[in-house]
Amino acid sequence: MTLNHLYNAYLGELYGISFFTTFVEQYSDHSHNNKLQALLEIEIITTKKLKAALLPLVIESPDYDMDMDMDMTQKGISDANKWLHLPWPTLIDTMVTWVAPYQQRYQQQADNAQQHHALFTLVADHENTIYDFLLAEQAGSPESIQILMQFINNNS
Repeated sequence: MTLNHLYNAYLGELYGISFFTTFVEQYSDHSHNNKLQALLEIEIITTKKLKAALLPLVIESPDYDMDMDMDMTQKGISDANKWLHLPWPTLIDTMVTWVAPYQQRYQQQADNAQQHHALFTLVADHENTIYDFLLAEQAGSPESIQILMQFINNNS
């Protein structure tokens, strides 16, 4: 079961890469591009670390495909396209609601992990960072980008 959770988190990162790539490339309010780029970088960093750690664990299992999962990529693009028209404050409010259950689930998995604790912590830290950034944006904090940059600097 442990690998399933981590593999699903990996697929979620692939989704996030396509989601935030779509926003970086197409969102009309370019004043937030640095934030979107930082969110994308967090997804990329987490994906690379998860893949590197998971590959040796799942290499002998036909249940896992560590190559780009096209379903998750398409879903990320499709979901991004549904939200591209939203003004930034509405987008942030929408994303807070959307990210909250993942943040709670990943933190609980990290707290309860019996194996691969470092990987579960990485996934939780990644989601906590995104959630904390969104809450800071929602509150209008000018320091919100620093939340993202701290994760990037600590994990690059």
